[in-house]
Amino acid sequence: MYAPFIISSIVEDTPIGDKIDAQNVVLLEQLLNADLQLSAYGTGVLGIAVVFIGTVPQDAIHQDEITFDGAKKELYAQLRLPYADLEQATEAEVLVLMARKYLQTLRDLAALEQVADFDWEHLLQDVQNLFVAKGLTI
Repeated sequence: MYAPFIISSIVEDTPIGDKIDAQNVVLLEQLLNADLQLSAYGTGVLGIAVVFIGTVPQDAIHQDEITFDGAKKELYAQLRLPYADLEQATEAEVLVLMARKYLQTLRDLAALEQVADFDWEHLLQDVQNLFVAKGLTI
């Protein structure tokens, strides 16, 4: 990975796609990389890549998925955002939805504790504090 935290998306060419891609993907990635260092939480994870999915519910191809490449020490997650919420949300509200989904994924991973030498709880707390400080109310 070129940075410890990678954020991207799979979206349709619609206003919903613009709400995710226009600025929010870049904002979230820059925020995480500017304020957090994965090395502070151990050596078990070197990169976290998250792809937010903003496609119609009938899209059977793009679903939630989380994988960990132990050799590379990289976590990959595809996270489906709730389409009905995306339709009615502003771009700023979509950023909050993305932050919530990101944080919930970290909570789920912290509960699993599958990766040796990595402090998921500490990362979770720091991400939550960062999102609150930046106005991404959780």
